[in-house]
Amino acid sequence: MPDLLIQNISQLATPKPGVTRGPELRSLNVIENASVFISDGVIQAVGPLSEVLKEVEGHPVILDAEDKAAVPGFVDSHSHLVFGGNRADEFAMRSAGMSYEEIAEQGGGIVSTVEATQLATKEELKNVARIRLQKALKQGITSMEIKSGYGLNLDNERKMLEVINELNEEQPVELKATFLGAHAVPKNSTKEEYVEDVLNMIPEIAELADYCDVFCEDGYFTAEESRRILEKGLEHGLKPKIHTNQFNDIGGVEMALDLEAVSVDHLEVLFDEDVDRIAKTDTVATILPGVSYFLNIPYSPARKLIDKGALVALATDFNPGSSMTISMQLLMSMACTKMGMSVEEALSCATQNGAKALEKKKTGCIAPGFQADILLLDTNNYKDLAYFFGENHVHTVIKKGEKVWESRG
Repeated sequence: MPDLLIQNISQLATPKPGVTRGPELRSLNVIENASVFISDGVIQAVGPLSEVLKEVEGHPVILDAEDKAAVPGFVDSHSHLVFGGNRADEFAMRSAGMSYEEIAEQGGGIVSTVEATQLATKEELKNVARIRLQKALKQGITSMEIKSGYGLNLDNERKMLEVINELNEEQPVELKATFLGAHAVPKNSTKEEYVEDVLNMIPEIAELADYCDVFCEDGYFTAEESRRILEKGLEHGLKPKIHTNQFNDIGGVEMALDLEAVSVDHLEVLFDEDVDRIAKTDTVATILPGVSYFLNIPYSPARKLIDKGALVALATDFNPGSSMTISMQLLMSMACTKMGMSVEEALSCATQNGAKALEKKKTGCIAPGFQADILLLDTNNYKDLAYFFGENHVHTVIKKGEKVWESRG
């Protein structure tokens, strides 16, 4: 891979290395008329061209970024991108006034996605997921976590995880896989039977995943059932994550923190004592405003979490039932308008803090020593990412120092 010199960047905006919480989240490193030198996919120098050129050897490829701002590539740390079928008709029915229960009685809801995913071949799932990943890349997502959870049996959960692993090798977006066998209880099974099934799946799929996740919620899996599953995952090298406090508080946060979970995700219903608990740990609070918008439910108390010192990440939760969006830019705008976050906080939480939720220490920041995942925007002001909403402001995507997508518009 040839070295790359990006020059004439109108405005470079990046989180400060290692700043993941507290008031300093509001203070980005902002450099006007900046340049970046990249070698072997790693950022070597950032700053004025005269200073950056001191680090340059040989004849790098030159990329002129005149009139463009630069920010780190987005890190989407919570998604369900691999699934079969389409639930647009259900969305139309719900928008016309039909209840979730009525839709479910007609075969809709998560059951329809599970059935479509089970019926799809691995190649069919991969082809559809590859198209979605291309859309994600164009929107500036350069790293992403993808969960299983629409298979609900060993063969189909493995099929989903294999798709994630294979796509990680076949396209530019860097992927991490999470086993979410405990996403729902399949038809023709009791919950008790299915918990045992999930426990038995874990040794069989452990080599295909980085994390183990559970939907800890009323009507799904209790805190104690979730603990059993996450502890089994730990036995087999799968670090814990958890969906919890989306609709009810049933003790999932406290249990997950006890297991030192990498992240606790959703948190739309969160009491002050759990805000305080999270803030005292290195567990990432992953907030998902697309779900609140799509389902018209409360938003996570991001302002409280940040003010208390919690480590907060922003993610899409891209899935067919509750957050059908792949736009981190739109979610940044929601975070600002609906959750009381500043533009700077939203950018930090969509980049460096998302990387923290995926344990990617050298991702999500434009600084020497970091992986060169950089977005050049169609604007000279990074604030447009949240201000001019509903638009894709990504012009060029650099992944590991290589240009992998460019707008032709």
